[in-house]
Amino acid sequence: MTTDAVLDARPASLDPAGGAIPTARRTARLLVVDSEAIVRFGLRQLFASDPQLAVIGEAATPRDALVIADRCPPDLVVLDVDLGRGDAAGVDLARMLLERHRGVRVLVLTSSRDRELMMRAVRLGVHGYLRKGAETADISRAVHTLLRGESVFDSRTGSVAADVLRDDDRPPVRGLGGAMLTERENQVLRLLAVGMSNREIGRRLVISEATVKFHVRNLRDKLEVRRRTEIVYTATRQGIV
Repeated sequence: MTTDAVLDARPASLDPAGGAIPTARRTARLLVVDSEAIVRFGLRQLFASDPQLAVIGEAATPRDALVIADRCPPDLVVLDVDLGRGDAAGVDLARMLLERHRGVRVLVLTSSRDRELMMRAVRLGVHGYLRKGAETADISRAVHTLLRGESVFDSRTGSVAADVLRDDDRPPVRGLGGAMLTERENQVLRLLAVGMSNREIGRRLVISEATVKFHVRNLRDKLEVRRRTEIVYTATRQGIV
């Protein structure tokens, strides 16, 4: 099914004069985003049997997903945070979808065990987070729960969500120069200060190297420097480390 075939399972009624009376759309529009064709096929088959759902398209990349979503805004997107194009590709896609399409619901369905990615997704405001090992009935139930305006997180992600809320309640650290750093950014900064590489930092903090690069980029932006080598020097002058 393509974006040009948005389904309405309920035909228009006829008034006594023979004219068509528009009826409310009963089906919710779903977009499936996953780098694996077999997963997309399985989800399409799962949702095809539900008269309240219509898959308006599927995509393997963030770019294709955005094209489809812009042409036919979905009510809900089921996506994997690991799209095989960098650890953060799926999370960045979730952010763009939430920014560009008001009211869209996002369900993360993934096999990734990267805690940092989980925290980023939860902090962005995704509405559900399940493992790919979940039963099909649980996935279907989660979709309907999200469409009712509620949220669904599995037991592991539920604890991560609690950590995010607890971290967000903590005041950020302000350097003498005014830079506001998160707790994780401060951890990365301290390890940069002792000369660790991104890979070494990732091993120490149990996060991916790509996630470390994300934090390093944020440090550069917040400290207003262009090079990695300037981060520690500038942070030291500002009294952050």
